[in-house]
Amino acid sequence: MTKSLLPALALTLAALTARAGELTVQLRGPALAESAGFLLAEARGHYAEEGLTVTLRPADGAPPFEALARGEADLAVEWLPTALLARENGLPVVNIGQIFAHPALRLTCLRETGVAGAADLRGKTIGSWFGGTDYPLRAWLNRLGLVPDDSLSGVALLAQWPGAEMLRQKQAACISTLSYDPLPGEGLIELDPRDQGASVLEDGLYVLAGQLAGPEAEAQLAGFLRASMKGWREAAENPEETARLILGPDPDEAAVQRQAAMLRRIGPLLSAGGALDEAEYRRTVETLRVGGSQAVLRRDPSDAFTARISRRAAPGRGCRRCRRGTRRHAPALIRPSPSPLPPLAAAGKRGG
Repeated sequence: MTKSLLPALALTLAALTARAGELTVQLRGPALAESAGFLLAEARGHYAEEGLTVTLRPADGAPPFEALARGEADLAVEWLPTALLARENGLPVVNIGQIFAHPALRLTCLRETGVAGAADLRGKTIGSWFGGTDYPLRAWLNRLGLVPDDSLSGVALLAQWPGAEMLRQKQAACISTLSYDPLPGEGLIELDPRDQGASVLEDGLYVLAGQLAGPEAEAQLAGFLRASMKGWREAAENPEETARLILGPDPDEAAVQRQAAMLRRIGPLLSAGGALDEAEYRRTVETLRVGGSQAVLRRDPSDAFTARISRRAAPGRGCRRCRRGTRRHAPALIRPSPSPLPPLAAAGKRGG
């Protein structure tokens, strides 16, 4: 996040008080399955049950925190390393909840290149997404003592092509993948950063610190988190039905099965209630601080998360409108559409 965005913060914070009950959320990730829980929560009226009118902004290739800093969104979905770097550079983002309790980042490698484990990465070429999504990979390489300097004693990082094309054309020994990505399985090996204690937390919910100024704002954010996690649980329990919803009317059956397969793999990654695990947070910070002058994070962060929202969002607390015995449905998202959900076009690349 560049410092040029910081002057926009005053206007952003001033605008927040004018939108009580209305929340705009910047989504992340090109695949619809990566936003399925939010889409399902809207489609089934879970946000309306909380008294919220929610607008979901599709991922468009721009970093989610740019939308947050420019006042175009009230919340953003982003990976924790990106948030900590943005905070270190002056953008006061705060984690209010964690969607994924477990990381999905992997390296998928061609066995024929001699990679049988992480120890074999030295001297190899690796596909990376960059744009902030490379921070977890760089931290992992730091843990392995590998410098991305294109040398035989380090590794070379290349901008990754869509899908697995770099592997098919043998332009890289490994590519960055997520555990729920559909990839061909023959001749490949998947490396997991958890094996070296180098995993970091990924998809969380972030706001600017100024949004946490009062109990009503916190109540709205808690309602959003509670409804979102309900949507995510339902999406994981009903992957094929959810895939049909997010793809709209008359979807291609192959596309339905691809999205459903991704949702089945996303399910085990989800947080139970949306709370950030503080031990995992500390482990993420420690991983990002490894590497000396090559470390991703220069300083230990402070005030980068709050547990107040997830405590208020605990399932036993219930939604505000449900407790009053009424239910209201929010208006359609983004723009009118004949489909049950807003059409969120999948971008052609990973990143954020």
